[in-house]
Amino acid sequence: MARKDITPQLLKKLYFKKLLSKREIALFLNCNITTIHKKMKKFGIPARKQSKAVRIAMRKKIIKIPKYQLENLYLKKELSISEIAQKLHYSRETIKRELKRHKIPLRTKVEAIRISGRKRRTKKSILIKLYYKKRLTQKEVAKEVNRHPGSIIRLMKEYGLKTRKKSEYMTRYPKSNFSGNLEEKAYLIGFSRGDLGVELSPSKNLIVVCSTSTKTEQIQLFKDLFKKYGHIWISKKRKDGNRVFVVRINRTFDFLLLKKNSIPKWIRENKNYFLSFLAGYTDADGCIFISKNNVAGFQIASYDKNILRQIYKQLLQIGIQCNPPRILVKKGYVKSNGLIYRDDYWCFTINKKSSLLPLLRLLKSKLKHRKRLRDLEKAEQNIIERNQKRLSKRTFLKYLPV
Repeated sequence: MARKDITPQLLKKLYFKKLLSKREIALFLNCNITTIHKKMKKFGIPARKQSKAVRIAMRKKIIKIPKYQLENLYLKKELSISEIAQKLHYSRETIKRELKRHKIPLRTKVEAIRISGRKRRTKKSILIKLYYKKRLTQKEVAKEVNRHPGSIIRLMKEYGLKTRKKSEYMTRYPKSNFSGNLEEKAYLIGFSRGDLGVELSPSKNLIVVCSTSTKTEQIQLFKDLFKKYGHIWISKKRKDGNRVFVVRINRTFDFLLLKKNSIPKWIRENKNYFLSFLAGYTDADGCIFISKNNVAGFQIASYDKNILRQIYKQLLQIGIQCNPPRILVKKGYVKSNGLIYRDDYWCFTINKKSSLLPLLRLLKSKLKHRKRLRDLEKAEQNIIERNQKRLSKRTFLKYLPV
């Protein structure tokens, strides 16, 4: 039933004069607090502001916060008085009064500052993400997390995070570590043995890899090999038509510095690694051709006679029959353009169909030079067509009348 005895005059008297809360009025009139809410709304009686309600409650001393709750928030979670007041919807004065009532010692200013600093402390995971993954400088990290650069330097030392070398953060272009893939490593070693100049930078923090060529395919191959590891610089055409192309990469590529006239043992001991090395060496110094006599061939010409001999031995081991390397041009020979051969120039060639076709098929998935791949497909087709002609000729002779 509707409570007709709850009049506007009664509510105003209890609420404004006696300063009872809505809950207290409900208890006094033996009804639900929802009824008081509805009646006040109906009669247009405005509710008190929270601050005023708290002051009245404090005057009556009816606000009592349990000690365990304050100890948990103030001592264990280390919240400030303002944070506790906001969380519990009381004023700072109320929280302070309750702390004193429960004899919980208030923090000194120094303790408050120390706790505040610890709470604002940037997490290690955030520093790793910004400094190592996003490659920001310490100053940029400080700006990102709204801290002083000095505090970032101190925090990194505390967390045991190593700072990058000057060459890394002063560089204009980011450098990436080598992928670690051994087939890629074997290919790059083969390619570098044949066509690249590799040396340490003056600071010895970077490796400088360079080459020259007039061929756009060779320049594109260089870009494809190194663009994910560093910035590629390509010069304008020189008078002789050559372009210089250079990349600076980090010291994870130290394996390219080992310029020896031999194939590393770990490559020779694995067929896949050897074929990757041979593909790299072929892309640099080799050629796949069809001669004037319409005979497909594979050839590598180089000063590195030991590497050619090792390639010859490895091919024999995997079942590719071939002849050993031979001298193509003797030391001291002078070309028409005045170039003198500084050493014997060696050559390794395979023309035999039964050896060439399986070799081409082994290299097909490993070569990266676009022209080499086009030439390989032509050579492969040449061998297939020659085999078909030979087979048809034999069939024709077989059925000739005697």
